Amino acid sequence: MQKQLLPFYHHLIIIIFTFFTLQIEAEPLKEQLFTEQKDQQILPLKNICSGSPWANIVWIHVHDDEETAREVALQTLSHLQQGCLLDLQHGGSRDIYVQNADISYHFDPNRIFTQQGRQEAIKCDDGDCRLAMPELTQAVEQLISQYLQYAQLIVAVHNNHAHGLSILHYANGSAGANDTLQTAINPQQNPHNFFLVTSRQAYEFLSKRGFNVILQDNDQVQDDGSLSVWAAHKKIDYINIEAERGHNANQVEMLHAVWAYMQTYYLK
Repeated sequence: MQKQLLPFYHHLIIIIFTFFTLQIEAEPLKEQLFTEQKDQQILPLKNICSGSPWANIVWIHVHDDEETAREVALQTLSHLQQGCLLDLQHGGSRDIYVQNADISYHFDPNRIFTQQGRQEAIKCDDGDCRLAMPELTQAVEQLISQYLQYAQLIVAVHNNHAHGLSILHYANGSAGANDTLQTAINPQQNPHNFFLVTSRQAYEFLSKRGFNVILQDNDQVQDDGSLSVWAAHKKIDYINIEAERGHNANQVEMLHAVWAYMQTYYLK
């Protein structure tokens, strides 16, 4: 297996070196602001593109405090001179905070893609949370209809930290094992750098390249409102890239593997 992987990683090292040492001449990134609601943005989303968007592929970044993921995704788009990143920008925090005349509340933006998830995600700071549900649901449905509904592949970029989430959280006997159909763990890889996917196709492609990979159990996974759960319900191929904060080179490596996957199955 190691002999088979050597040519791939040799080529990958060259890509990473070139990527970070050469200045890339790309089109200026273009930003399209998500529509506002009630004089504020419930979901402050920007669609940032480099070149033409992919017709059936969406990259998305939802947690504004996960800066490594955003930075590397935008650098990769500039390198490719193609594609867009849906980027939620909400003050550098993990949660989104909303305040109006009637209510003040906050929520995790990766827990709002299903009705059940939204009901559990909304946390009231002042007022009646039931008043927030209609406007949040409308904003989510608008995001889905405008960007996600017809996607064939969704790529989410995330970061964790050294004492936070890792692939070991999904191993047998661990808290996330019930949501997992299969797990590939490479002991030579940092456990905080891993993929979570919803298709056997993506699982096989990425695990064969030596990455840590989790195959979500789409039938048994708990409905926590996350994008992976929504994508599974809609039978959309979904890849979540989790990399430790500050591990730019690892996130570049993982995004290049996703790019190879896209070329193999979606950009023929």
